[in-house]
Amino acid sequence: MINFFYIKEEYRLPPSIVIAVVVICVVPFILQLLGGDFGNALHVTTNQASVTSPITADDMFYRLSGGFTHALLEWTAFSAAIFVVLLAFCHYSITHDITTPVIGVALFCAGCMDAFHTLAATRLISAVAENTDLIPFTWALSRVFNAVIMIAGVGIFLSGRKINPENGMKFIILISLVFALIGYLLIYFAATSHDLPQTQFPDSIIRRPYDIIPLVLFLFAGLVIYPLFAKRYPSIFASALLLSALPEIAVELHMAFGSQRLFDSDFNIAHFLKIIAYVIPLVGLVLDYVQTYKNQIMHHEELQLAHENLNIKAVELNRTNNRLTQSNAELEKFAYIASHDLQEPLRKIQAFGDRLHKRVEILSDEKAIDYIDRMQNSATRMRSLIDDLLKFSRVGSEDYVLKDIALADVLSSVLDDLHISINEKSAQINIAELPRIMGESSKLYQVFLNLLSNALKFSKADQAPIITINSQRVLIKKIPYWKIKIQDNGIGFEQEYADKIFEVFQRLHGRSQYQGTGIGLAICKKIVEKHNGMIHVESELDKGACFILLLEVKDQE
Repeated sequence: MINFFYIKEEYRLPPSIVIAVVVICVVPFILQLLGGDFGNALHVTTNQASVTSPITADDMFYRLSGGFTHALLEWTAFSAAIFVVLLAFCHYSITHDITTPVIGVALFCAGCMDAFHTLAATRLISAVAENTDLIPFTWALSRVFNAVIMIAGVGIFLSGRKINPENGMKFIILISLVFALIGYLLIYFAATSHDLPQTQFPDSIIRRPYDIIPLVLFLFAGLVIYPLFAKRYPSIFASALLLSALPEIAVELHMAFGSQRLFDSDFNIAHFLKIIAYVIPLVGLVLDYVQTYKNQIMHHEELQLAHENLNIKAVELNRTNNRLTQSNAELEKFAYIASHDLQEPLRKIQAFGDRLHKRVEILSDEKAIDYIDRMQNSATRMRSLIDDLLKFSRVGSEDYVLKDIALADVLSSVLDDLHISINEKSAQINIAELPRIMGESSKLYQVFLNLLSNALKFSKADQAPIITINSQRVLIKKIPYWKIKIQDNGIGFEQEYADKIFEVFQRLHGRSQYQGTGIGLAICKKIVEKHNGMIHVESELDKGACFILLLEVKDQE
């Protein structure tokens, strides 16, 4: 009936507990078949010689032994219910899982109904009906209430309705009040009713028909409700709840088909098994609590270990950063020294080349003059290359201080410095309104100087250059950018080379056609990226190129 195989191993009860519960449920029945009797005699007396003899204290206790046994068993079950609800709230304080306290409250309310049943039976509270009717009726009433409230408490979480954890305690209190109110109304009805229905029929096959109702309900809970709950909310407590259905069903079988009178063998066995039904969820909660505590210790140790590993990684990273900083400083120093030291012999080559050129011109040796010109051109190109390498090195290593600047002012300075080339090419420069951005004027000056110089350099021989510069605001991944477009009508290039031209030393044309080191656009890309921006180009062969800069919009705009 109770299948634990679909429950993950970590949430299963220990096999010893499952076997023990099965044995406890079966052994009393076997012992009864073998002649065992666990009941209390109704009329035991030490003096049967005369009905008029006084009743001794021992005789009175013998007569009340059944009531004592009944009270002991019932209060043991109620005590287990108290421990269940207390531990359930302790578990909730750690895990914030509201299923445990709600079911714990349901078990506690069922225990309170059992306590009323005991208090009424022992006449510790006022009840108007006779014990012969009161005890069996309140028993049946408490069992029906137990089954219904447990199905309701578990069924709440199977409805699919999600409960906000922040409202967990409010929900628990509300459910507790509802359960308590229902229990109080049932207790009030049983305590104030003069005529209670007959619930015992000793000569019938079904000796307590009212116990058929909780029997069916507990079968339904054990076959349907508890398994669904264990699947949806897996825990050791859920497995224990499922296992508790077994003694609950055994209780009702003993009462419905076995018990013929108060305090007989089946009556006492049923009350004992009811204690087991309360204790099993208590054991599940204890094991769940222990597992949660162990998991928290394990997670704490894992966090400590992770923290220690992070500290180690941080120290290693700090050492690596220090080495990189030192390496970058040494590289920058090397680049500066190398460029300075390389430029010195180049200056001497050029200086002596000039002197040699003047002497050779006197001799009119055209071949020697050609050789000297080539040597001078190579020295000049190498000097340009060294200067650009130094610029590229500094662009990547310098710290940028971004300030509020007007791009129109930056572009105006660039046009002033290029006015000779613009006039020579008869170039037409069309500039739309440009925004203010956060940047470094000197660095953006290099970007626009390089891009406009390229637009003039790579213009068509038979057509005057037309360069158009405009801007628009765009959103890219919800971040606002200024999109600056620099469009020319030059020779252009094929789009497949759009990424290649931003790499160092990459050229699309021979040096004999166009002068340059192949580093300028790489410098532009580094500068734009240092401004938290992007640069790319769209081009088509013989139809010009359009360089697009994306620069972040100022915060206040």
